[in-house]
Amino acid sequence: MSIELRNVDYVYDSGEPFEFFALQNINLCVEDGAFVGIVGRTGSGKSTLVEHLNGLLFPTRGEVVVDGTAVRNDRAVLATIRRKVGIVFQYPEDQFFAETVLDEVAFGCRNYGFSKEQVDDSVRRAMQTVGLDPERFMPLSPFQLSGGEQRRVAIASIVAMGQKYVVLDEPTAGLDSRSKLAILTELESLRQSSNVTVILVSHNMDEVAEFCKQVIVLNEGTVAFQGSTDASFRDADLVSRTGLELPESYRLARALQECGSELSVNECSTGRMLDSLRLCITERGEA
Repeated sequence: MSIELRNVDYVYDSGEPFEFFALQNINLCVEDGAFVGIVGRTGSGKSTLVEHLNGLLFPTRGEVVVDGTAVRNDRAVLATIRRKVGIVFQYPEDQFFAETVLDEVAFGCRNYGFSKEQVDDSVRRAMQTVGLDPERFMPLSPFQLSGGEQRRVAIASIVAMGQKYVVLDEPTAGLDSRSKLAILTELESLRQSSNVTVILVSHNMDEVAEFCKQVIVLNEGTVAFQGSTDASFRDADLVSRTGLELPESYRLARALQECGSELSVNECSTGRMLDSLRLCITERGEA
């Protein structure tokens, strides 16, 4: 199954003098089990788009379909959709309210009517999935945790409900490099072990290049590209037109090509490319 957007427009202040098309004629499909990046300049429509995926916003025109069910403003339909699609917003720790990590992670499960045994099991598994020791962290206040730990708690609260699609809007914003890598690695592990679909909104192109096999590029509310991440970064016109910043590995690959190397970005690690670049520079110096 999949999430599909069909001819979706979204207009802010529709019919007013200052109406604004945040999304225009969006057609895209996210398949089961994918790790998909959504990228684009600030204001390109990324956050507006993901808020359509579980009915926080509804299209002005067109439709959003989740596993064959059209998203609409109906209580029963929304309950079904939100049971499948969970969204972790940027700085989700600002929305914490529970006194303990246990209660924070368990809130959604309890709200969906899980039994006590199901809640306990789901919370423990979710916390282990995101790298938090349940015995240590469950009794703590979420407000006394580090930024990376708080972000993990927010993601665990979605994972605990067993949602099929996990949507993350800048989940690593404000975190140090180690925490960023740990969180994304854990999400990839979750995707592989449970066939969860991960949809990542990010301005960090290195993260997108490392973890996302597919990418959706938005530009002024339209889909400029949907396909393989590698193909998007290799398209010089697309990169220039949409204001994307090339990941470090792709910048390095271009430098290598300018030195005469045929080594491509998807053939080796950044470390190997660095070695190749040093060799090219040495050979040029000797020449």
